[in-house]
Amino acid sequence: MGASAKRLQEVFDINNSYQRSSLALASDVTITADNYTEYLSKEEYYPNYIAFYRHELAESNGDWNSVVSKYFFDPLVFPLAMSGLLHPFIQLGYGLEFKSEAIIACALAQASVHKKQFSYALDSETFDEICCGDESNAVGLSLLDILSRMRNDSVTAAIAYNDDPYTEDNRSHAQALAVKYAKLWTVESSESAVKEKSIEAVSVIALVYGSLTRPGYHPTLEFGIMHNLTSSYFLPIFLEALPLDNQVRLLHAYIVTFLYMFAAKGCPPLYIQPELTSTNTHCVEASESLSGNPWMDIFTKAIANNDMHVSKVVRALWRLSLLTAFPDQAKSVKGYELPPAVNCLHLARITVDSINQSTRRDSVTDKMQLEIPEDDGRGWAHGVLAFDEFWTKQGKLL
Repeated sequence: MGASAKRLQEVFDINNSYQRSSLALASDVTITADNYTEYLSKEEYYPNYIAFYRHELAESNGDWNSVVSKYFFDPLVFPLAMSGLLHPFIQLGYGLEFKSEAIIACALAQASVHKKQFSYALDSETFDEICCGDESNAVGLSLLDILSRMRNDSVTAAIAYNDDPYTEDNRSHAQALAVKYAKLWTVESSESAVKEKSIEAVSVIALVYGSLTRPGYHPTLEFGIMHNLTSSYFLPIFLEALPLDNQVRLLHAYIVTFLYMFAAKGCPPLYIQPELTSTNTHCVEASESLSGNPWMDIFTKAIANNDMHVSKVVRALWRLSLLTAFPDQAKSVKGYELPPAVNCLHLARITVDSINQSTRRDSVTDKMQLEIPEDDGRGWAHGVLAFDEFWTKQGKLL
């Protein structure tokens, strides 16, 4: 995105202050291909997993993608890899993008020691049912149709408002909804279908991310949905690296995580503003000083923002803006509601102008600390947005 070496060092210093100390290798344990499932979800063995995966990558004769397919999609590892706001998936995406053996090994290790977010949704039996889909409807439902049906589901009515949206009951209801409706979204096992469905998925996620603000309030950007959006940057990278069967499985799992997150927010209504789906990019004011390219102005603001999620959102939206239109095959299916084209430039502008975290150096610890200005409190939203209580407590009126 164009950050200078000085800015990269500043960002490193800001984020280094809260990093955990490195763990020592557990000398009494050697993880091998025969026992690697015995230590899953145990953080103390993270260094041992790194050593194991580095060995596997070194033995692959440069075929790192086969190692990723073997271990990332292992039935016991996969539910962990898609947990934790998708951070293992994101980390592995960086490894694949930069073709870094070290990052891939660390990402696979991170996935292996992660805690399980979904109690059953991505377990083999349930997930196989999701991937098989609804045999009575080979085309399946569109994601927009699914979101609408989820909103009117009786299980959604059981989701309760709480300052912490992830109560045990709410998580249970959200998972049940995600499983039920993920089965209705089908992906044919073909390269063209995978491409179509991946574009549909990312477009709907971006649309939801930008459409949760109730009329009369300042832009409200939700933290969990934001992670679905930022991680979407890596979908094309994964799809290029994986065999077709794992491409299909990854898309299904990705939608499970999105539907779960949407359900956990109470399946809120979407308030789609005309600008969000306008093809007229001139509705976004841009600096004339940066070669007339409004994305460069947004990149500059994102780089200067000390919340690293902002630059990730912008990068994901920039990639989405480069994707081509939907293939004719998807358009020709009667009754399948595709999302409108999202004005990614407009949505990126809203993000850089809405999230405003600054830093200060703590006089006692002499470390850089993140803070959100008290006067406008512009940070990510956390809560069950479908409820009036959320807007009363956290919404900011215009």
